Amino acid sequence: DEQMCGNFRNMPGVKHSRDDSENEDAEQDSDTDRSTEDDFASSDGSESEESSELDEQECDDRRVIYSTDVLDLERQFALLREQLYKERLSQVEQRLCTVRSEEANEYLTPLDQLNEAYSVRLEVAEITKKLKIKNIRNKYEAEVLAAQQNYEQNEKVLLVC
Repeated sequence: DEQMCGNFRNMPGVKHSRDDSENEDAEQDSDTDRSTEDDFASSDGSESEESSELDEQECDDRRVIYSTDVLDLERQFALLREQLYKERLSQVEQRLCTVRSEEANEYLTPLDQLNEAYSVRLEVAEITKKLKIKNIRNKYEAEVLAAQQNYEQNEKVLLVC
């Protein structure tokens, strides 16, 4: 972090505190004084070539520093993303274990409701079964009685003839 903050302080146009800005202003003033003196001392233009080479070198150096910082940040991001994935996977596995062991609170209430509905339906099915059996017995008894009465009537008719 200190290295990264140090790199951002070196960026042009970024000022972090009043002291930094005052120091930069003083440096810029001294740089302009030097460049003015140098302009008077050399009139052949060779210094502008040197300054452009220095500017290119400085840009290359900064580019290398920033690219290494970006790579470091990308690596840190990948590590954090992997760590978050593992933590979430662990949480899901824990919840799954509590569900399988029937200890999860958010699943116990629906399970109780299902068990209650099951027992009610089972009771209704048993009552329906008993009533159907009773109905079948009544039909059987009615047919037996009807057959017996029919037999008795037919026998009386036969006796009269």
